Amino acid sequence: EQLLNAFLRGKKLLPSYMVVMVLLLFGAAIPLMLYELMPILRHQRYSSGDIKLMAIIAIFAAVLLYYGFKVMRDVVRAARQPMALEPLHLMGQVVTREQTPKLWALVDKVAERVGAGGPDHIVVGLNEGFFVTEQALRLSNGVAVPHGRVLYLPLPYMAFLNVPEVAAVVGHELGHFVGEDTLYSQRFAPIYSSSIAHISAVAGAGLGDDGWRSLVTRPATIFGEMFLDSFHEAVRFWSRQRELAADAVGAKVAGTKAVATSLLRITALAPHVEEALAAHWDSGTTIAGGVLGHVRQLVASQGMVDPRKDLENRQSHPFDTHPELSARLQALGLTASDDLLARAMDASRSGLLQEFGLEAAQTQGEQAEGEQASASEVVASNAAAPAVLDINAALQNELTQVAAGNRRVRVQVLKEIAAKAGEPKPVKERVGFLLGLAVFIGSLLLAGGGLVAVNSSRWLAALILMLLGLVAMSLAYLLYRRGKSSGVVIRADGLQLFEPGRVLPWSAIDDFQFSQNQGTLIVQLILSPQVQPPKLMVSRLRASYVKRKHRVNLQFMGVSGKRAEEVCRNMAEYWQAFQARQELERMGVGV
Repeated sequence: EQLLNAFLRGKKLLPSYMVVMVLLLFGAAIPLMLYELMPILRHQRYSSGDIKLMAIIAIFAAVLLYYGFKVMRDVVRAARQPMALEPLHLMGQVVTREQTPKLWALVDKVAERVGAGGPDHIVVGLNEGFFVTEQALRLSNGVAVPHGRVLYLPLPYMAFLNVPEVAAVVGHELGHFVGEDTLYSQRFAPIYSSSIAHISAVAGAGLGDDGWRSLVTRPATIFGEMFLDSFHEAVRFWSRQRELAADAVGAKVAGTKAVATSLLRITALAPHVEEALAAHWDSGTTIAGGVLGHVRQLVASQGMVDPRKDLENRQSHPFDTHPELSARLQALGLTASDDLLARAMDASRSGLLQEFGLEAAQTQGEQAEGEQASASEVVASNAAAPAVLDINAALQNELTQVAAGNRRVRVQVLKEIAAKAGEPKPVKERVGFLLGLAVFIGSLLLAGGGLVAVNSSRWLAALILMLLGLVAMSLAYLLYRRGKSSGVVIRADGLQLFEPGRVLPWSAIDDFQFSQNQGTLIVQLILSPQVQPPKLMVSRLRASYVKRKHRVNLQFMGVSGKRAEEVCRNMAEYWQAFQARQELERMGVGV
């Protein structure tokens, strides 16, 4: 509450502080410029330069006044915006007490032991982790979840957890209701959004100022960013403390061992769940068995993923920051011991989804592959539960429909990007000015050497002049050849570097950096770590390899301005086109 009250006061004062900072900055700049005009105003006659200087200062002062007015107007508008949270969009389905009486009975029992009120609604899905919220929810099928406390349960994880582990996770999530964590999270979120809105209003983000306004208001926006960073750091710290407190609540419900095994088992399952979801999003169709079937197949063929390599990682959460897994185990007084790891790596399924009425009963062959619940328990539970729609099947159908729509849009976008790589585009350097200068100097030196040789006996001076002239002519010849050759060609498969058969593929390039210096375009190619550096059969003035940074530097003489922008754009587009073709190929779509 202290944290919330402090930052609520800060949020209210932040717009005023930033506006005052901008006005003080502008108010200082205008008198300084006027002070510079004082020596000029003393004279009765003004030169054309004086008039131009006065005009520039007057225009700049007017611009500052204009931006000062806009900053005040935009900040006032942003401050008047209500601190309202947008509904959270989620893929899932609400399950009622009538549909899943055993699931609700377990949740009610856990809530009773936690000592907090249970959820008003339970939503189950396929593509999130466990969480609770009191934020407004709207499901992807268009259903708005009635206001209240919502518990979200992911079926792919529940399919491999036993009753104590599910109780431990549910106890952890309901523990957030004890300290009213969900309410505070709801009240923290508007501080983020309104502070960002105020900073954007001062900077003029998206208002078409071409960056000038953000430049002159930068001191004020830095202040706003410091406020936001401080708030985020404090919220993150207490969020981690709340998670540890919620783990303690889960331990009170199901024991510390159940909390630890649930954490380790969820971590061991996460890569398989992510892989299965990615496969369904990519295909846009229902893969045999759906997401659950895919996860089960991955576990059966590959086993569980060893969670020890993720002990210093944090489980994902849509609202809060979790501590590292090792820190959570340590807070429980446990370590990743052999017996805990044995349970985490156990590839056996559970029968909870069928028992809770969330999935249709599996065939006898499927049950024989390792369900923990006995066949009699499954039959008894299905007989006790009323005949309802297979929740897992409904969720899979919903995910498939959404994934198919996303896939169509994504494929269309990727094809448009891939189509940008057309004919090879040579990058020709402009050396005309330097070539002419070299020819002129060479001719002058040769002619001077000849005159010295004819008109005097200073043969050494004549020889030196003529040698310098030949050097200048040689340089002119090299520049001529450099201007005629297409040293670098931007191709669909990569960059052709100075020789027709020498191509650096796009797959070898991780990123680009572009810069210009005195009419020369400098392109830095950041290579992938495993790529061998290309052989550059040219001078270091044209191309070089920096071993320490594993990058190739290319220099294009006479390429600047719009021409340089075109070269940079072509390189970026052809590189992106290659990445798009690779992604389409991975998705099984022909270009």
